[in-house]
Amino acid sequence: MTRTQTLALRLSLALAAAFTVFAYATSQAHLLRAASPWQSDPYDAVVSFTLFLVPALAALTAVRALLCRRGVPQPGYRVDQLLRAARLSTVLVAATVSTDWTAAALCADRELWDERTPWLIAALLPLSVGAAACLTLLRRAFRQPAPTDTRRTGGDWLDDLALLAAPLVDLRAATAFLRRHIAGAAAALSVLAGGLLATGQAVGEGWPGPGIAFLELSVNTGGFFAFCMISNALLRIAATGDRPGDRPGAARTAAVAAALALPVTGGLRDALWAMAGLPGAVDSPGKLLALIYPCALLAGAITWGVVRLWGRTR
Repeated sequence: MTRTQTLALRLSLALAAAFTVFAYATSQAHLLRAASPWQSDPYDAVVSFTLFLVPALAALTAVRALLCRRGVPQPGYRVDQLLRAARLSTVLVAATVSTDWTAAALCADRELWDERTPWLIAALLPLSVGAAACLTLLRRAFRQPAPTDTRRTGGDWLDDLALLAAPLVDLRAATAFLRRHIAGAAAALSVLAGGLLATGQAVGEGWPGPGIAFLELSVNTGGFFAFCMISNALLRIAATGDRPGDRPGAARTAAVAAALALPVTGGLRDALWAMAGLPGAVDSPGKLLALIYPCALLAGAITWGVVRLWGRTR
């Protein structure tokens, strides 16, 4: 890796760490959250996911980067995929910071602001500068060809996972299984992550009742599944042997769109409820469930139709 590529990777990890501290403090610490302009949806829906996704992605990137020894040519796919992971992490940070700036600019929850609020807003500035600098540096890093080991022309994250674990355990059979069943593995992992998150909220705030618990599980699982599948497509976590340029099938793409629609609809529930011309407000778990699942099915159906139509016209 070149010096610029190494610096971009390190800066992205430092930015992810700083963002995680900021996001946790302003969303989980009641003393700060109570004065935050972005404490309510749709703004809070963004940080609810990036608070977990950014550090998880950064941790995986840092572990994989252990294989990169200074001055030793690396496989080209490893350098490219590490930089892609750094870029995705930075984009998530930038998206969350932009959402927070929007909440502040629109004076969201203005009646709850106090003397702490200006300091919270001011704290967005170094994160914004860091995200902009990191994206600029990553752009330069992608343009610089690094000295690479041409003997290995293809590979993915699972290859390197097996390589890292080789001194302790042989994971080749496990990684081969994951490649064949990547969608199922992503679904299982998402249900587990969504369940743990919902359980943590129940422990901290008390049992919310079956309706809210199912709602939280649905939204969390949908968001995590969509992120896993999109990350797999962008970062090549599990290479399935498809030819370059191949696209996932209509059913899988529709499933990702439907899963993504669950948290998106939840975050925009009031606006969508009003657009649908429905009376009252979304003031119960039943109403929200009645909104998010039809929207998810509609998003999946539209995506399936578009993908099928696009495939026929190619």
